[in-house]
Amino acid sequence: MKKLFFNLFMGCILFAACDDNTPETPDPAPVPPDGGETPPSVLTGYADPGGVLILSGGVYTMENAFLTFIAPDGTVENHVYATTNGMELGNDGVGLYMCEGKQYILCNDWRTAEGKENEGLLTIADAETLQKEKSFLRKDMVFQHPVNEELEEVEESISGIAVLDECNIFIFAQGVLRFDSTTGVLTLVEGSYDIGNAGSANTVESIVTSRGAMVIGDCLYAAAGGFWSTTALLEFSKGKNEVNRRLELGRGDLISGMCLTDDGTLVVGTYTRGRNSGYLYFIDLENWQITKQKTIAANISPSLHENSGITFLDGYIYFTGAEETEYTSVLNTSLSRYSIETGKVENDIVDFQNDAPNANILDCNVVADPDKGYIYVATSDENWEGVVPESHILVYDCNGDTPLLVQDIDNVTHGVKGIYPLSIFSQRP
Repeated sequence: MKKLFFNLFMGCILFAACDDNTPETPDPAPVPPDGGETPPSVLTGYADPGGVLILSGGVYTMENAFLTFIAPDGTVENHVYATTNGMELGNDGVGLYMCEGKQYILCNDWRTAEGKENEGLLTIADAETLQKEKSFLRKDMVFQHPVNEELEEVEESISGIAVLDECNIFIFAQGVLRFDSTTGVLTLVEGSYDIGNAGSANTVESIVTSRGAMVIGDCLYAAAGGFWSTTALLEFSKGKNEVNRRLELGRGDLISGMCLTDDGTLVVGTYTRGRNSGYLYFIDLENWQITKQKTIAANISPSLHENSGITFLDGYIYFTGAEETEYTSVLNTSLSRYSIETGKVENDIVDFQNDAPNANILDCNVVADPDKGYIYVATSDENWEGVVPESHILVYDCNGDTPLLVQDIDNVTHGVKGIYPLSIFSQRP
């Protein structure tokens, strides 16, 4: 299985002094036996690329969001942020991103869990230890309205986060908001929103989804679609408060998600409600053009929450799909995949309820770990306010012809909003 690699560099300053205060010459960096380049530093702890972090939204009336860590050896450690800091994350977790040795954890934090204190809307922590560095409360996360210039708080239902660096934290809310954590300034990005009820309410309406939004190089890529926009791919960059580039897609008026193939091609998946077909756009980012388009006879609409509805692993695009109307959706609890090489769809290759009979609901869309060849699935028996669900994290090894269940973690998570194999951050293209 081909993989994309890039080097992570971490600085280390060495202090040494002789009795006469003359600095000693530091030892040269070790040279690998084969004479190649010195290997990069390897992250450890809760940033270990062999580990997985899981963000539970939590039963928001009863508990705050929390993190679960699956160590490289499969050991499970729960509530790792609260254990480290003696304080809980914000209420109703949304998403997580790791960048430059820091974890960025986003929560809606619109409600309060039985009066429990928490860190607020955004928490920044050391990636390896999860020791808190900064946190930001909802009341302080305000931006200037583009029409009336009044300060407006982020909406109740934030959908995701992606990070280029500590000065360019992108939050998906009323459009895309760029947050500078060094200054506390939150700015609405032009081209990521529309104005609803212009002239009266002047509501800021997002045209961009966080489904599959990803950082590639020094840019963020996210897709637009829905009521306010045709489907398109948008590019965002550091320090810019407007969209860099927009590439119109075409068929399908809603976004399923995005994924990246082994050769660095970005794939955007679109769909239309009520149709048993999906559309895949293969995009050359350097030339900013669609190189090919595929229509597949399968429903690729996403699950409940805002991670990508499609995920790539070793030549296949995996998905679950849902029977969706404008008002309701019945989630599929089986795994399907599309072969990029043959163009064939394999439906229902795994029924999650065979492995977890109470897997009635998918908490979020399935996630691939390209480093291990695993697919991660988060399920619950029910999703009701004030009810702690019975839950499972099912881990499937997809290195063979048929996915094989290798781990079942039961009743640890509550309403999973995202599953993050940490290798996806350490190998960011």
